[in-house]
Amino acid sequence: MARKTKEDAQKTRDAILNGAEQVFLDKGVAQATMADIADAAGVSRGAVYGHYPNKIDVCKAMSERMFALETMHFIPAGNSAMEALVQTGLYYLNLFCQPGTAQSVIAILYFKCERSPENTALIRHRDLITKLAMHYSLRLLRRAVQNKELPDTLDLRLSNLYLHTVFDGTYDMLQDFYPDRPQAALPDCERMLRTAVSSLIHAPYFQRNNEGQA
Repeated sequence: MARKTKEDAQKTRDAILNGAEQVFLDKGVAQATMADIADAAGVSRGAVYGHYPNKIDVCKAMSERMFALETMHFIPAGNSAMEALVQTGLYYLNLFCQPGTAQSVIAILYFKCERSPENTALIRHRDLITKLAMHYSLRLLRRAVQNKELPDTLDLRLSNLYLHTVFDGTYDMLQDFYPDRPQAALPDCERMLRTAVSSLIHAPYFQRNNEGQA
């Protein structure tokens, strides 16, 4: 009986998070209510409050569920760190362009989560996700230097910021110019990402100054 209760509770949580995805996409986090989420999930408000104290915790749980998915744990193939940077960027661009949970959650966190006192905890959660992504790419850049794919005079901090700026801009381009068929633009995205990564080999303005690398 206890096992069935756990399974039922998980089904209810999944229904709540699925409903929340649609509500947050339609209304944004600020305008959404727990009643909206309950209606979209097909459960009572009491059921929603029984699992989550407020909509911010619902949104965080929705995000955590997405990042726990097996599809989010991509391991690039091969020994080249520079190629791994390109592969990783392309993988997540493709994933975020496909209809489904990953696309919805990213859109909510970065486009539907307004900066407001109410959303402070969620903004911090979003910023942590960004920091983890930047930490991962910085590790690959360091590995590229160790492998002598990139010069050891390269300012890795600035290079990392540059690559993330290119990735963010590429993602925005897909949303703005290819809203109905973003995957059609992925070949162009690959060319942009490869250009950005390979440009670091000869990047005179990205070299460390005499005081050392930040």
